[in-house]
Amino acid sequence: MKHFYLSLLCYLFVLSSCTRKEIEFGAIPDNAYTNLAYIDTVRVQLSTLLTDSFATNADTAFLLGRYADTYLGTVTARPFLHINVPSAFSDIPSSAVFDSLSLIIKPNGYYYGDTSRAQTISVYELSDAIAFTYNSRLYNTSNIPVKPVPLGARTVRISPAETDSVIIRLSNSKGLELFDKLRHRTSDITSQTEFLNYFKGISLAVADIDTAAVFGLLGAAGSMIMRVHYHHTLPYPEAAFIDFNSLANDYSFTQVLPERTNTGLTPVVPGLSELFPSTTKQMSFLQPGTGLTLKMIFPSLKKILDKGNGSLVKLLKAELIVKPKYLSFDRYQHKLPAMLGLAQTDETNLIGSFLVDSTGLATLAAAPVLDEVYDVNNYYRFTVTSYINYLLTTAGTEDDGLCLMQQSAIPRNLSRMVVDAGTGKDAGVMLLLYVLNVNK
Repeated sequence: MKHFYLSLLCYLFVLSSCTRKEIEFGAIPDNAYTNLAYIDTVRVQLSTLLTDSFATNADTAFLLGRYADTYLGTVTARPFLHINVPSAFSDIPSSAVFDSLSLIIKPNGYYYGDTSRAQTISVYELSDAIAFTYNSRLYNTSNIPVKPVPLGARTVRISPAETDSVIIRLSNSKGLELFDKLRHRTSDITSQTEFLNYFKGISLAVADIDTAAVFGLLGAAGSMIMRVHYHHTLPYPEAAFIDFNSLANDYSFTQVLPERTNTGLTPVVPGLSELFPSTTKQMSFLQPGTGLTLKMIFPSLKKILDKGNGSLVKLLKAELIVKPKYLSFDRYQHKLPAMLGLAQTDETNLIGSFLVDSTGLATLAAAPVLDEVYDVNNYYRFTVTSYINYLLTTAGTEDDGLCLMQQSAIPRNLSRMVVDAGTGKDAGVMLLLYVLNVNK
């Protein structure tokens, strides 16, 4: 009998070992049926979306200046805007004497390039009225003719994050002309419509030889002031002035012209072009201020997770790591974007909705993590588990992907990033997957 029970026990043990354990939904299988895996071999296909023109009117900030970029060529920026008639002002007595005319501009603290070098800022009077280019918009490529001789100029070095006003002395002849109209209260100085027929607006530019930096300027109403200075003589000398404030309307815009010779960044078709690393020296670029967007798709994603043996795979976490090219940026001149987000896209290359964070309430965003010691391990890190899970579980998503999008408190700026489009250790973008394999 003892041998019988021993034989029965052995039989039951063998039988149970040949039977697959049932895994209930929601339960955590034991280690015999699962293993955790880390995957970093998903190929990320990079490209640069190039928009040859984009609307820049009605912004609350302007760009002014020119800077040279080793990777992206030379970028030139200049604002165009209207000036308002003065608000209520006192009568100017016949004994008053004109002194000068000046333009006051106000930096907003943004800069890109070498701020140690001075640039010559010239102020031009428009020779034609500002008119919309297309679809009631003005674009980075729009241009309004100006009178050949500037109203005034000043060579100045604007310090980093400088917000003090910059004053540029303007033409005495134009100042006397305005002063006389103010004294006689002519209709073209009191009616805004007539004033814009007489004085169509201004544009600022830097000298052709200047390639130091681009600065941000405040663009809200009254941020720039054209000031007529004069003084009373009776009963005693007394200084006075009358201001023409800048307008903030749909006709104010910034012209942003990149010169990209030898960069490979040449539009393929008018409008939006997708440029692959084979034509851009194995690099991809992000610089929304000049129309460059970095796109990423994951063509091998589903194949990587397809075991082909009936095993179940559960995605636990997905991280997207974006690394700027080594030595392609610095802390002062060629700064990285302060904050980046991700927007969905597909084969149309149109920008869709932004990814949200784990709360579902805020836009997913990442600041750069900088290697302060060796300057090698610099990156942006995004947790994209929900989006990658969507790609894995939804049919027809092979051409879906993400675009890097700049998030900035300053709406118009030139911060940029250069990314290596290689693979392996040279990959500028990596998708890291943490998965749970449930074995057959």
